[in-house]
Amino acid sequence: MKKLVEASKCPNCSGRLEMSEDGLKMICPYCSSEFDLVDDEEEKKTDKVAKEEVEEEVEEEKPKKKAAPEDGFKKPEWFDYRVEFKKLLRGKDAKDVMNTFAYCINELGTSEAIIKYIKRELADESGIYFEKHKEEKLKQFLASKGMKGATDANDKVLFYVNSGVFSCGKHGFIITDKKVVFDGKKPRVIEYSDLRKLACDMDPDFASIRLNSSYDTSFGVIEGGSDKPIGAFAALISAFAFENEPNRDKIIICKFGDDDDDEEE
Repeated sequence: MKKLVEASKCPNCSGRLEMSEDGLKMICPYCSSEFDLVDDEEEKKTDKVAKEEVEEEVEEEKPKKKAAPEDGFKKPEWFDYRVEFKKLLRGKDAKDVMNTFAYCINELGTSEAIIKYIKRELADESGIYFEKHKEEKLKQFLASKGMKGATDANDKVLFYVNSGVFSCGKHGFIITDKKVVFDGKKPRVIEYSDLRKLACDMDPDFASIRLNSSYDTSFGVIEGGSDKPIGAFAALISAFAFENEPNRDKIIICKFGDDDDDEEE
C-alpha cells in the first residue's frame, strides 16, 4: 500500500490533506500544496541505508581497542620471531614472564622506561638489588670471588639479581649498561653486542629465558616474588642491545629446543 512519508496534515499549513483524483498524490485544499506518495518497500530500503550509514559513522568514531599483550610481540625491527606468542603462555609462571616481556617491549620500549618500571613495580617482590635499595647486597655480590674482574670502571652496574633459591646471596647475575654477568666457578659474560638469541623455556611448572640458548646464562628462578622480572630483564637487555648498536642483527626469539642449530655457550 502507498502512504505519505509525512503525517496526514499538510506540513505547510497543517490543513487536512486529500487524495488526488488519480490517486497518485495528496493535495492540500487550503494552500494547494501537493505531495507524492512513496511505496512502503522503498521507504524501508531508504531507512535501512540511512541506518547503516549512521552505524558505520558511529563505529568509526569508537576508540580503537588497545592491543593486549596476547595480541603478540611488537618491535619487528628488533626481533626475528620464530615462535608464536600464544605458544609460550602454557602456565601461570610463563604468562607472568611473557606478558611482562610484551608490556615492556610494546608499551615502554626504552631501557630508561624499563629500568624505572623494574625499580617501581618489581623490586619489592623479588631478589632484586640496586643503588639505594638494599645496596649492600649488590656491593657484597660484586666483591665475591666469582665476580671479581667481570666488570670494569666503564660499566654502570644497574641491578644484582639473586637467583639462589637454596643459597641466598651466593648465586645470581648483574646487569650493567654494557653486559650481563652470571656468577659461577667462572663468571659467564654476555656482551649486548653478542646477544643473538632469547630462547624461551616455558614449561608449565617452570619458566626461564636463556640468553644465546645457554643454561648457564639464563634468566630463571629469582628468589622470592613472581616471575615477572624475568620478562622485564629480557626486555631491558634487548633495549640496551639496540640502543648501543641500532644497526645490529635482529635478536632471535624462539622456543628453547626448537632450533637444531642451537649451540651451548
